[in-house]
Amino acid sequence: MKTLIILLFFVPCTSSFREPTNWSLAKEKDGIKIYSRHSDHSKFNDLKIETELVGNLSQISAILLDVEKYPQWAYATKTCELIKKISDNELIYYSEIQTPWPVSNRDFYAHCKVTLDSASHSLQLISVGVKDYLPEKKDLVRIPSSRGTWNISATSDKTLHLEYVLEVNPGGSVPAWVLNLFGTKGPMETFINLKQKMKLLNQ
Repeated sequence: MKTLIILLFFVPCTSSFREPTNWSLAKEKDGIKIYSRHSDHSKFNDLKIETELVGNLSQISAILLDVEKYPQWAYATKTCELIKKISDNELIYYSEIQTPWPVSNRDFYAHCKVTLDSASHSLQLISVGVKDYLPEKKDLVRIPSSRGTWNISATSDKTLHLEYVLEVNPGGSVPAWVLNLFGTKGPMETFINLKQKMKLLNQ
């Protein structure tokens, strides 16, 4: 159960979330900082990850929009399927998140869009949940609400600053204190993998 909150990095979001403050540093390793805070909307803590990447905005945008390859680097992503490509920067996808027994796997549909700002040399990716896009599947728990926002800015021609914020209620009957206590393993592994993926593109 301890990994569940970390598995949800590409989870959909709802517009009811706002941006409170009071982040506390939970873990730091390999240039990756993970913060947590008490949520005003859920019994599960919010998470924020900050790190620096080698590469450019086009590369990171391509990786984040290539949803079918998420299982290669996003922690505990069992499957990820492109459902509908709306444009080069907008799509709908489905994903199943694997959780340890006896917790049921989670799944979600998401509407994902990347917005590029050439003036500020930055991009934002927001995934919005489409909870009832298709009926729920047997033996899976549909994630009821969450918000995931990526803000990425170029700090030079070859480096990026990344900030990711996750606010989530993964649903089901998982004790909040378990998820809140063990809220760093999945994000750390995910962003270590992402940093390595970007590094390999720029060797």
